[in-house]
Amino acid sequence: MDLGIIGGRRLNREVTGPTPHSVAIRAKRPSKLPKEHLILETRKQHKLREEAEAIVSYNKQFDLKTTWENETDAKLKRNTIKRRVEHLMQQRQYSLEERRDKLRALLQSEEEQYMSEIAVKQETTLERQAKMRERARQLREQREQQRLALVDEKLEQRWRNQCEEMRALLTRKHRDEVFTDRAYQLKLNAEKREREKQEEKMYAKMWQEDIDAKCKREEMEEAQKIERNRQMLKVLTLQTAAMEKNKEELRNLKEQEAAHLREEAALRVLEEHHAREEKKRSQEQRRAELNLSLRLKLKRKAREAQEELAMDMKLLEEMLKKSSDEATEHQERRQELCREMQQYRTYLAEQKKEEEKREKEVDQLLTIEVEKQWGQRLAQWKKEREARKKLLNDVVQTRQKQISEKLNAIAERKKELAKEAEEVAANIAKHKELEEQNQKTLRQKNKAHQQNLLDQMKYQEIIKKKEEQELQDDLELAQREEYLHQIRVRQAVLNPDLKKIHPRRLIELPGPP
Repeated sequence: MDLGIIGGRRLNREVTGPTPHSVAIRAKRPSKLPKEHLILETRKQHKLREEAEAIVSYNKQFDLKTTWENETDAKLKRNTIKRRVEHLMQQRQYSLEERRDKLRALLQSEEEQYMSEIAVKQETTLERQAKMRERARQLREQREQQRLALVDEKLEQRWRNQCEEMRALLTRKHRDEVFTDRAYQLKLNAEKREREKQEEKMYAKMWQEDIDAKCKREEMEEAQKIERNRQMLKVLTLQTAAMEKNKEELRNLKEQEAAHLREEAALRVLEEHHAREEKKRSQEQRRAELNLSLRLKLKRKAREAQEELAMDMKLLEEMLKKSSDEATEHQERRQELCREMQQYRTYLAEQKKEEEKREKEVDQLLTIEVEKQWGQRLAQWKKEREARKKLLNDVVQTRQKQISEKLNAIAERKKELAKEAEEVAANIAKHKELEEQNQKTLRQKNKAHQQNLLDQMKYQEIIKKKEEQELQDDLELAQREEYLHQIRVRQAVLNPDLKKIHPRRLIELPGPP
């Protein structure tokens, strides 16, 4: 226990005088011990040391024996425990390796998930506000730490001020430091106000730049929208022109199809007319040949009949002439002549029959020859007609094939035009949907940006109000401290022995520590 502290107070040998810088030292009290107390104390210590050494020697022997026994038991126990511990550690190592594998796999999956979440995560307005609130809280804590440091410093200053031997020496220095600190505090307040003005200017500039950037972005987006509309109008114009062109091609294809159908019908009518004309021509030719054959036959029969009649008349005239010349001579000869005439007529009738038979045979031969020639002509006509028909069929088939190919091409073109029309309609609908989505996204972005600006403005207003309030509190506290300091200085001047208390703790701490 410190002898200089009695009854909770420390006794100092220094005593201050009535005037500044006057200090006196109190004399030491005389010792109550005899002069030979050192020798007696030394003997006593030697005796105690010898007794202690004997006890220590005995204890060492006993301790050596006990130590050997304890070490043997402990070694056995350690070996047993070591084996158990190694077994448990081995099992624990196995389980730990399994847990490590599981945790490694879990950590890898969590890292992958965390990286994917980081990749897709975006900072929201609430998070930004939370960061700003966290920053404000950190600043408040830092300010509170500074304030507590200032309090500790003032407490230390209070202790120094309450120390009587330092009070007179530090009074003037403290006063000068207070004035310096006050000036520095005023300077800091001025710098703080200037910094706040600069921050306000910076925030106003940032806000104005943000507004300008937003206006510029809106103008750019409007220009891009106009350009997109112009491009879309151009594309729609081209698509409309293409659709009109496709309609014109479709109309032309329909006209060509109708023309091909009309041409096919005309070819069919021409083929039928040609067949009817060929049939009519063959019938007329057949009729003319039959009429010619009949006229030739009638002419031949008439000519033969005339020749026979002329011959008969000539013979009859000769006979009549002979009979008239010989009438007077031979009456009997007339009768004979009549018989001969009768026989001759019979002969002529037989000859006529024979002639008719020969004529029939000739007619049959002529008919056969005519039919043969007619058959040859019919075969030739048939071959020519078949060749013309084949040629016409080939022409018609070729034309029908061409028409079919053109109709197929027209059908394919119709499908292509329908597909292109569907694609154009789909592109127009897609473009409209994309434009609506872009407009919706732009409105959402503008709304979010506007909300962010409003939140920033509100937050800046709250921060500004808090800082103004803190500045006002600091100013009032500084004024109060200045007032208390002036009171303390006047009291110190009027009463040098007055124990000074820190102005900050004047009410909270009623007495010295």
